[in-house]
Amino acid sequence: MCAGAACRDASKGSLEVADFQTADRPAAIEEKKFEQEISAEVQRKLIPQCFREAVAKEKLKVVSMPSIEEVKFSRSEPLRFQATVDVAPEFTLPKYKGLKVKKPKVEIKEEEINDALKMLAEQQASFTDVTDRAIQLGDFAVISYMGTSEGKPLTDFSPAARPLAENKQFWLLIAKDSFLPGFCDPLIGAKTGDTREIHVEIPKEFRVPELAGKKADYSVTVIGIKEKKLPQLDDSFAVSYKAANLEELKSKIRENIHQDRENESDHKVRQQLIDQLLKETPFELPESIVHAETRNTMVDIVRENQMRGVEEDSIREKSKEILDIATKNAQEKVRASFILGRIAAEEKIEVKEEDLQQRLEEAAQRAGKPVRDFARQLQENDQMESLREQILLGRALDLLISHATVEAE
Repeated sequence: MCAGAACRDASKGSLEVADFQTADRPAAIEEKKFEQEISAEVQRKLIPQCFREAVAKEKLKVVSMPSIEEVKFSRSEPLRFQATVDVAPEFTLPKYKGLKVKKPKVEIKEEEINDALKMLAEQQASFTDVTDRAIQLGDFAVISYMGTSEGKPLTDFSPAARPLAENKQFWLLIAKDSFLPGFCDPLIGAKTGDTREIHVEIPKEFRVPELAGKKADYSVTVIGIKEKKLPQLDDSFAVSYKAANLEELKSKIRENIHQDRENESDHKVRQQLIDQLLKETPFELPESIVHAETRNTMVDIVRENQMRGVEEDSIREKSKEILDIATKNAQEKVRASFILGRIAAEEKIEVKEEDLQQRLEEAAQRAGKPVRDFARQLQENDQMESLREQILLGRALDLLISHATVEAE
């Protein structure tokens, strides 16, 4: 059993836990034989229990796992250890009801509907081989190319230049400034099998700084010519997208765009509220939480860049920039979480089990997984409480919106 005292260092979030002893010691001979095993087992059981009692006594709001140090325990002295933790910051809530925000007006133009139809048509585009004529504007030329600058391969200037340096089978849309400014013009009139020498100047604002403004020389061979054909935008086309006719498809497109714009508008309103709270509520943040959130944010940024096709070399070159962005975003997210959490406590907002179950079902459906399997996965990854917190903070933000003064832009 535990008995004793806890001493708190408020500036460091440290607890010195002392005078905790065990009762009913084993017989001396057995204790000597298994002294190390007994000591380790006693510490394993008593340290968490004594830590919880010390936290409760000091009324600490612990927000990180404890770092246990300076453990002292032997037959001749009681269990003593120091636990260092991050605690929730103390701050005064600003006025959070009646905040003024502006909501963008949602408007949809007819050309946006037509543009969306064209995008759907692009998804059903077909490509036919062209064998009886030369390349012309609007074609796709299948080419093999190799680029150099100053007589050296482009990759000598930067590994990130690999996509620009060489490709054995590249589909190039023959259009103004496609690939590089001036690259397509010399290919117009070329036939399958032709080789052209192309000289271009890489733009000064090019994404690979080592190549910006340099002159590049390309040897390009035409492997094939493709002509893109789009389907007719008629009722038959609409049926392929599960609409009765073209007008119904247009109506569905309008509804989808409107919903997306409303979501964007709502997001901007929420961000305005959060920005005001962040500006008016400065306080020190627990480092461990900021570091963990920074790591998560960096992973998200890198994954997003990879999905966009950004080369790993380019991502590594921008690691400092990515870290700075991730740190800033993490600090704002952690600060907002503490503020909204306090508002939820002030307003006695709660998350019931049925609320959690509904969110689980929605998330499982988006992930395409059975609810039971999805819930088990969250439990195994210790993410269930995170989901509960998301619901809580979302409701706190909903409350702010319901009491805000919203002006239409």
